[in-house]
Amino acid sequence: MSTRLDRAIGRRLGWPGVVGLGVWVAATAFYFSAVVPAEQRLAEARLDAASLQERIARASRQLASGERPAAEQLAEFYRAFPDERSSPDWIGKIAATAQGCGLSLDQGEYKPSYDRVGRLTRLQLTLPVRGEYRQIRRFLASAGATIPIASLEQVQFERQKVGDPLVDATIRLVLYLEQPS
Repeated sequence: MSTRLDRAIGRRLGWPGVVGLGVWVAATAFYFSAVVPAEQRLAEARLDAASLQERIARASRQLASGERPAAEQLAEFYRAFPDERSSPDWIGKIAATAQGCGLSLDQGEYKPSYDRVGRLTRLQLTLPVRGEYRQIRRFLASAGATIPIASLEQVQFERQKVGDPLVDATIRLVLYLEQPS
């Protein structure tokens, strides 16, 4: 019965009508599948841009009004970093985090570099570890969460054999510490 109805509609509309009906159906589907989501993304982007413009304007007003001098803002920035003399404590936290993830840090290379302009010391740690890939990933995630002054600079993985569950990794972290005055 539906074929009779389809033929009756086809005869009544003719081939231009059938093509037009097909284009209308395709356009409607395209509108709801592409245009409506794009309009929603555009509206969200406009809200984000307006929010960003508002934050920029607020920051400009604060700078123009001179609410906080630059020296005070810089001092507050440096207060966020622990003293360089606390580096053994931070290295101990890294070792404890590794141990908690089932890894052991038997050796490591430590290289400090001093900021000539500012007051920060970069303590670069190169740590060779051996373990399962997921243990190393868990360690990296935990170290980033528990040690806020650490920055992951590089990770290099190496597996001896394809089926070997253990991975050798060389991890390079940087600790940012304040130089003593």
